[in-house]
Amino acid sequence: MSGLTRRLLGFMASDLGVEREALDRAFRGKRQTVAMHHYPPCRHPDKVIGITPHHDGLGLALLLHVDDTPGLQVKRDGRWFPLDPLPGALVVNVGDILQVLTNGKYRSAEHRVLVDAERGRATVVMFQDASVAGTVKPLPGLGEARYREIEYGEYVKGNFRGLAEGTRFVDSLETNRFC
Repeated sequence: MSGLTRRLLGFMASDLGVEREALDRAFRGKRQTVAMHHYPPCRHPDKVIGITPHHDGLGLALLLHVDDTPGLQVKRDGRWFPLDPLPGALVVNVGDILQVLTNGKYRSAEHRVLVDAERGRATVVMFQDASVAGTVKPLPGLGEARYREIEYGEYVKGNFRGLAEGTRFVDSLETNRFC
């Protein structure tokens, strides 16, 4: 997964026109976590939700559908769209830290998981954290910074506070937020 992450970051760096090493360095040696999710069938799927709508706070998430049960949805223009599982394919989610690193060129997507009435659903997700020398800030060479720099520990605290309050902490880092 680390090798795949580095390859994806190389493609992103090329797309952004920044040094591959600068983006790779923001991720190299940082924390990786793995989560395995199981959503059992639920006879009343209209009364529960698998995972509430959210944006990933870390750098990058790689999700593997273990089975063919749908449930993952992404929000775009106020509407929810299903992401049907493709055998052997990974879903790549940009997290809020990567949004800051890329100065908003890559944006994290709001997503949720719904349960199925008849079938269980299982996924494995690898989360890759990132920071630049202990701070969360846009990489150089991407124009005027749209996000203010913040120490990584303060970012994590703010992100958890935002999750608890139902807000998105990364929005508070925008430099032209009130202009």
